[in-house]
Amino acid sequence: MTSDNRVKIADIAKRANVSTGTVDRVIHNRGEVAQKTRDKVLAIIKEMDFEPDILASTLASKKTYRFASLIPAATNDSLFWHQPVIGFEKALKQVKHFGVAHQAFSFNYFDKESFKAAWSELLESEPDGIIVAPSFADVSADFIAQTEERGIPVVFINMNVFNLPKLSFVGQDPLRSGMVAAHLLDFGLKQKGRILIVNIMSEKGGNIHLMSREEGFRNYFHGNGFSGKELFTLNIYGNDPTQIDQMLSEVLSPEGAEEKVAGIFVTNSRVFHVADYLKKTGEKHIRLVGYDLLEVNVDHLMNHHIDFLISQNPIGQGFRSFMALFDSMVLKKNIQKYQYLPIDIITRENIDYYINNLTNE
Repeated sequence: MTSDNRVKIADIAKRANVSTGTVDRVIHNRGEVAQKTRDKVLAIIKEMDFEPDILASTLASKKTYRFASLIPAATNDSLFWHQPVIGFEKALKQVKHFGVAHQAFSFNYFDKESFKAAWSELLESEPDGIIVAPSFADVSADFIAQTEERGIPVVFINMNVFNLPKLSFVGQDPLRSGMVAAHLLDFGLKQKGRILIVNIMSEKGGNIHLMSREEGFRNYFHGNGFSGKELFTLNIYGNDPTQIDQMLSEVLSPEGAEEKVAGIFVTNSRVFHVADYLKKTGEKHIRLVGYDLLEVNVDHLMNHHIDFLISQNPIGQGFRSFMALFDSMVLKKNIQKYQYLPIDIITRENIDYYINNLTNE
């Protein structure tokens, strides 16, 4: 045993009466070693509880690990997706000296064909590991089948498709997130009234995570006897502000309605569209809950147009997704299949803490 109490290859070689090169070949399963010698070395490795210095061997090997990411492009209507990129960059900065490289791919959040084209381009780049936001489950299924054939590990970020194989999922539990949102609205609405669930999303068949949040939201009220509150859903496909305003007007100000909408739950970061509408129309009695610390959402929160925001910590999602690939591929660690992030409730009173600590993941 060495003076620092760590078993080294030389210790195993001495015990087995073989060269250090032979032990190295057994550990890394390369080169020809007689089966009897291999069995003897493996038995001593187990007996001495040897743990190889993976970091050192990785540095010495000079192997390059090429990671690729595929997430929606960050646009004025999809600002959320700028933040996971920050997480990727933070992680890469920490591990790039181990031979890790990163290539980013993006697609139009509202366009399935854009998603399909970006997937094809990504696979043509022949990456060693992939991080993807599987916005369109049917398209993702076809490409995930190809990654399975090629042995490429895949990490899902922000949105999960449970029936597709993956190394890990990093994001919030959408069902529980929806239940938290329901509890916030239920607590804030003492009177009876209608509650509107708004999904602003891409075409039908996408955005499974939004449907799961709605399911969790509804489950909360079913489990609590509805508390006298009627739930109904407005699905808006696309991101045209004029269309969004028109559709909101039709459901929030219907002719002859006996009971007004008292609360609105928006299932993603596009809650600012609804806040914009409520600000323009002067609606002050409607409670509004949505997601994420986008600058426009924070402004609406501070000006009382949004009551609560739920933070998904997209920077943390990006960082942990990247590190999941690194830990699995480079450090050879077992990775947790579902890495659920906390469901943080943001109010005007604690917003400063979250903004100041947003990048400290």
